[in-house]
Amino acid sequence: MDLLLIIFLFTQEAKKGEHEIGEEVIKGKVEFKIQDRKIHLSPELKPFAPLDSVISQERYLFDEKLYSTIDELNTPILYLHSEYLRIPLIGRFMYGGIALIIPRFEKTVSSWELVITDTNGDVTRRYAERGLPPPSISWDGRTDNGDMCNMGEIYNYVFTAFDAVGNPTRISGRSYKFTGIVYDEQESKIIAISSVELFNEKSNYLSTEALAYLDEIANIVKDNFKKEVVIYSYSESESMAKSRGKVIMDAIIERVVLPEEAIKTAPRFIPGLTPKYSKIEIVIQ
Repeated sequence: MDLLLIIFLFTQEAKKGEHEIGEEVIKGKVEFKIQDRKIHLSPELKPFAPLDSVISQERYLFDEKLYSTIDELNTPILYLHSEYLRIPLIGRFMYGGIALIIPRFEKTVSSWELVITDTNGDVTRRYAERGLPPPSISWDGRTDNGDMCNMGEIYNYVFTAFDAVGNPTRISGRSYKFTGIVYDEQESKIIAISSVELFNEKSNYLSTEALAYLDEIANIVKDNFKKEVVIYSYSESESMAKSRGKVIMDAIIERVVLPEEAIKTAPRFIPGLTPKYSKIEIVIQ
């Protein structure tokens, strides 16, 4: 930037007399270029940082209806810890139970029933008790027989409250789709995940979304490994079951340091298995 600076120089004038002191003013112009660069700071704005920090600690998601009924600008601050939050935050897998939203009723409710069904309408799990229902019921993903539900299946539930004379009030809840879950079985930690989430359709090539799943699987293996890891691959094709199991085993070996004899794969070929029910099951002991 060129600036024109006017320099005023004041110098002492020569003596006019023995006791006289005067001044002489010298005026002039000079061009001078400033080479210094201005400091430019761009502040880093993260408007969602406060919300992200709270969510990561509390592990909650908003109820979907919350966004459509409440001003989004007020949602993070006013309702983050409200009673509307009933859905557990899951990264790629579900851990433990699934919180079901149960409506509140007056004291006239004498008994209630919660029925969970699959896409065919068959009953998967049924809860029923007398008296007022609890604020929420946690479903662990198991059937009435204690078996884990199918990965890739969509489940629905209907809640029914009965008054003193047996009149029912029915409320349909939201649907749940199982894609991946982590649960305990005796002394083992089990990871079950739908093959659709890991592989491209009808192939043994990993999808782009699979990398995040594999990183989470590796962390679970690190935290729970004691003596053995077995990868069970369920598929409608025998060759597909073998190849997919090996792909997952190699991916775990790349991410976790394990003894060579401590990890293996076991294909599970099931003729006629619907592709959406194909899954990978990792048993960690």
